[in-house]
Parts: sequence; C-alpha cells; structure tokens
Amino acid sequence: MAVKLHRCSGTWIKGPHPCWKAQKALDEAGVDYELVLHPAFPRGRRKELQERTGQNKLPVVEFEDGSFLRESKVIAERAHAGTLHSDRAPA
Repeated sequence: MAVKLHRCSGTWIKGPHPCWKAQKALDEAGVDYELVLHPAFPRGRRKELQERTGQNKLPVVEFEDGSFLRESKVIAERAHAGTLHSDRAPA
C-alpha cells in the first residue's frame, strides 16, 4: 500500500528535525512512499494541508484511503514496528 509523506521543503536539515526523523524511519523500514514537500515557513502558507488534515504541522503520512498519521515520533515508532498502517486516524 503506497503512502505519501508530507514534509517541509528543508530536506537538507538533519538531526532532531521531525520531518527528517519521520523520513529516515520510513526509509529504514523499507516503506514505499511518495514525498510531498510543503513550505518550511511560515506555517500559514500550508493552507491546503490545514484543510485536509486539520493542522499545519509537519510531518504527516497520508494513506490511500484519505486518513492521516501525524507526529514524527508516532510515524517513526510505527514504521520501525511494521505497524504503520494499523489504527489510522480518520481523515
């Protein structure tokens, strides 16, 4: 099942950055995903993301059924555990 990783456009930022943590976890777990970049700042420029997910914070994983998984820590934990697609939040 393909997913989309919505993250900031600062792909060069590493370390403790939440978007990098989520992307690294997906890569390490071998998850196939499409990368969708959003403006890093200001968050107000993420209007489409706000309308679709109810928040303007990144990263967000979008599933084929239209549901979303938010928060880099949760994304990373589920990716490493192999349960990324389990207990998805409603869209």
